[in-house]
Amino acid sequence: MQTLSNEQKRTYREFAREESLAYHLYMRIAKRQKKPENRIILEGIALQEKKHLDIFNSYLGKKAVNIEVKRPSFKLMFYTVIMYTLGIIFTLRIFERLEAHSRKSYRAVIDEIDELKDILKDEKSHEEALINILNDEKLLFASSIVLGMNDALVEISGALAGFTLAINDSLKVGTLGLITGISAALSMAASEFLSRKQDDEENPLIYALYTGIAYVIVVSLLILPYFLISIPLVSMGVMIGIVIFIIFAFNYYISIAKKQPLFKNFITMTLIALVVASISFLIGLFVDSL
Repeated sequence: MQTLSNEQKRTYREFAREESLAYHLYMRIAKRQKKPENRIILEGIALQEKKHLDIFNSYLGKKAVNIEVKRPSFKLMFYTVIMYTLGIIFTLRIFERLEAHSRKSYRAVIDEIDELKDILKDEKSHEEALINILNDEKLLFASSIVLGMNDALVEISGALAGFTLAINDSLKVGTLGLITGISAALSMAASEFLSRKQDDEENPLIYALYTGIAYVIVVSLLILPYFLISIPLVSMGVMIGIVIFIIFAFNYYISIAKKQPLFKNFITMTLIALVVASISFLIGLFVDSL
């Protein structure tokens, strides 16, 4: 066994930890797969990550990383939470970034470890094996979520902006926004159900639920400032800030999960919401003057 410097030991141990993380994450994702062929592919990738771990451990000797851990690392808990809340594909896209960074690190020391070229080939094959094998429900219904969120952001933010000047009472504006929002959510969900049913899509009710729930969540966030802040114009300012934040957060999710441009979609949605809110605000100003 070659003698390693302290810096090499730290570097190789970090590599080993990342391979251990990859093994456990892929195994957890494999267990959630309904299709046997997907499960087999993911378990195969996990076992290759374990093989990479064994290679690094062979250089570390007594400092080897044990793959059997009693307590999961912070990174593994983080990715597990992401997996359960934001979906498998989003988790894998985020994890791809970590693995891309690892590949750069491997290339920096490729002359020190004979097996690194083979490890890099395996990592490349992992990317190819993962293409089009995962069927993540949260992305299947993303179009319905977009429909619910986009309509709520545009319609309710516009309505609230108009109500703010026309009524000039935060509590009343919030109450009107709540009533309008729930009615609109039910209407949107019903329209989505009928549209999907006419197109003979499977599970039209689930599409409708995603649309309705997304709408209600957005409405709840937009009306919240009006129940917490007594000054209507301040409430409206906070509401517009929430609109921009929601648009950014959702477009960030889609940009990673579907590899779409972030700022182009973000700017488009934001401009639409702000233009509608401005027009509604002017209408409210006109009504108030009457």
